[in-house]
Amino acid sequence: MKLKGKVAIVTGASSDRGRAIVELLASEGASVTINYLKSRKNALSVLKRIENSGGKAMTWQADVTSKANVNKMVKETVKKFGRIDILVNNAHSTIKRKSFEGTKWNEYEEDLNGTIKGAYNCSQAVTGEMKKDKCGRIINIMDNIVNDPVKGYGSYMTAQSALVGFTRSLAIDLGSFGITVNLINAGFTLAKKTPHAPPRVQKAIAAETPLKRLALPIDIAKAVLFYASDWSDFVTGNCLTVDGGRTMR
Repeated sequence: MKLKGKVAIVTGASSDRGRAIVELLASEGASVTINYLKSRKNALSVLKRIENSGGKAMTWQADVTSKANVNKMVKETVKKFGRIDILVNNAHSTIKRKSFEGTKWNEYEEDLNGTIKGAYNCSQAVTGEMKKDKCGRIINIMDNIVNDPVKGYGSYMTAQSALVGFTRSLAIDLGSFGITVNLINAGFTLAKKTPHAPPRVQKAIAAETPLKRLALPIDIAKAVLFYASDWSDFVTGNCLTVDGGRTMR
């Protein structure tokens, strides 16, 4: 097992992508805190699957934009599992489509808070524990809309773009403590609910992708596992694009 004895927190873990990440990390031996905001039923379902497979996990409801909520989650994780080795910042704001003229500044702030403030709060809360062990993994996840822009998603795209600078600055700040900080650029991912992309759009995206399909949640989870494991010991400040070759940089 690649993560035996490790402890991870995954935010936004009740989503399809989050569930895939949690279950893969747990299957590789990590004890996992399953963070969710509203979908308690989904979080409990993931917990049950992990425990039935012999893994260790706990659920924790927390709004990652609240520093107090996040600090409590981290404190309880350490209390239950003894440490924190891995943080996966997977929680984001809800994607909305609007014209630039129809988007108010407070909507930009909502997206920035949901993405950057959440990642900021969680990263600040875990770095103290990671510094004690001179080791840690912080993994941020953004959507590929940054490199594959779509009209009408300006505030969401702006917030996602900010994760690039956030990741690189944090990688520089924390490198001397043995903490790596990396970013996954997730391609359009097939999920149970994709209301912003009807089937015809999904087919068109798949047709324009060299590997001729959409990303699956497990594809993103495997990239997380790479960054979480010792395979990536000497990798930090990096962005790994997982989109089947749709955007090549």
